[in-house]
Amino acid sequence: MSKSTIKKIFIIYFSIVAVVFSMQLIYYVNIHFAKVTNHEKVEQILRNDLGYDWDNIDKQLEEIEALLETEDLTNEDMGRLYERASLICLNKKMHSDYFKNISTALYYLKQSDDTDYTINIYLDLANFYLNNYANEEAENMIAAAEALKSFDEIDNLQIKAYAYRMQGIVAVLNLDYNEAETYFNDSQRIIDLSSSNTFETLYTAMNDVWLARVYEETGRLSKCKEKLDKWADSDVFTTEVYRQINLRDFIIPYYQAKCYYLCAENIKERNNSSQMDTEAREQAVINYLHEFMELCEENEYEKAELYTLLKIQKEYPTRNENIQRELITVLNELYSNTFKQQNFTYATAIRSFIIAAQEDLRVNQQAWRKSVRRTKIAIISAMALTVVVLILIIIFMSNRFDGLTHLLTRKVFDYDLAKIQKSNNEYGIIMIDIDDFKNVNDTYGHQSGDIVLWRLGQLIENETTSDIHAYRYGGEEFALIVGKNALPYIKKMADRLCHSMFQQAWDFDSELLITLSIGTATGKGTENVVKMADDNLYYSKAHGKNRVTST
Repeated sequence: MSKSTIKKIFIIYFSIVAVVFSMQLIYYVNIHFAKVTNHEKVEQILRNDLGYDWDNIDKQLEEIEALLETEDLTNEDMGRLYERASLICLNKKMHSDYFKNISTALYYLKQSDDTDYTINIYLDLANFYLNNYANEEAENMIAAAEALKSFDEIDNLQIKAYAYRMQGIVAVLNLDYNEAETYFNDSQRIIDLSSSNTFETLYTAMNDVWLARVYEETGRLSKCKEKLDKWADSDVFTTEVYRQINLRDFIIPYYQAKCYYLCAENIKERNNSSQMDTEAREQAVINYLHEFMELCEENEYEKAELYTLLKIQKEYPTRNENIQRELITVLNELYSNTFKQQNFTYATAIRSFIIAAQEDLRVNQQAWRKSVRRTKIAIISAMALTVVVLILIIIFMSNRFDGLTHLLTRKVFDYDLAKIQKSNNEYGIIMIDIDDFKNVNDTYGHQSGDIVLWRLGQLIENETTSDIHAYRYGGEEFALIVGKNALPYIKKMADRLCHSMFQQAWDFDSELLITLSIGTATGKGTENVVKMADDNLYYSKAHGKNRVTST
């Protein structure tokens, strides 16, 4: 091959490599610019308010879903879009989609470099748990968020204020009102530093509502009233979409705080006012409670309603029979409705899982079949392993326990004896033999003999404790190993067994008396305690039977 040919081959080879490399470079450059362009679209979507009607919300959800179908998004943008989609789904009461989107958001954000937005997802989950009064789970989410970054180091002011507010709510529910007030004030301090004109007003309202709750709990009712009055005429109450969107974080907490305030005011001034004034205030409490209950029941906030009414019943007892009657009636209904709602929630969750499974099946049928096949193999393997384990357990148990008396076997006796001998602790042995048992078998049959053995096994088993173990030693012989803590009672135990057996009545011969010969002995280490007890047993037999011999 000539040099020119070799040169041409190298030129062609490197040209192909260069073309492939250039195509790859162009591809990645296009992806980069697409991600930059899409990032601007993401920012525009997230900057846009959700609007004042459901059409705007639905439109934004469609835009998010369309953008998510493109693969040209950074992990951060994917996570933030899924987080916004989860918020929309939550407000539209699409709970299964909420969990799906919030979980996906967390997945992508944990792979991004932006820990602030990852923290925000954990805070959203904590918020969800708090509104379902699962405080421990909420604290776990907050702890997971703090593990990523100290809240003091969060750069995003909105997320930072949110984090302090969540800590404040946890403190309120844990009845630590001083700490709660500090957190809410810290949150407000962060809000005051921001000038984005996007979240500040609503976040201030949310903080004020919880501060009103703190003031009411700590007896500062005038400050509580001041905070509540500040937001009483807010557009959030009257604009349908805003009311729904802020139901969880502002509307429900506001109603709760005002219910507590009205109850506290009613009790505080009950003894200082005329009957007419008292009745008027109590009627105001009833009216506002009705308004709050209707709000909760219309929006599936029965847990908040139940929590609030139970707190009122416990902490603000009233002599007004109307209020008492209303509370009892509503609480009874709530218990029933909560039970039904839980059943409905479980059914909805199951239905959502089924739909999701069907969707996954349609999208990736081959992968699903492989998964099913692997699952079947795993189940069959698990079942086979279970059968093997059960067989081994049955074999093990049959080796350990006598089939008739259900006492431990001779083999276990030998093992336990060797073990206690090695411990060098003092122990005792009780050896038992049924007197003239062969005559019972010969006269009444082996079935009657088995009844005698079983009955004695029951009497012996009644004596067992953590320090006393019983065994069928062989045939009509039985043994007990007595630990050191039970040694003071060894003679009484043997006497009790001897007496109990003598007192037994037998269906196959009501006049028959069956007795025991028993020998006991104590010792430790390598002393042949079994032989000593056995010798005492035979001494009992040789000296009249139906007796206990001890050394």
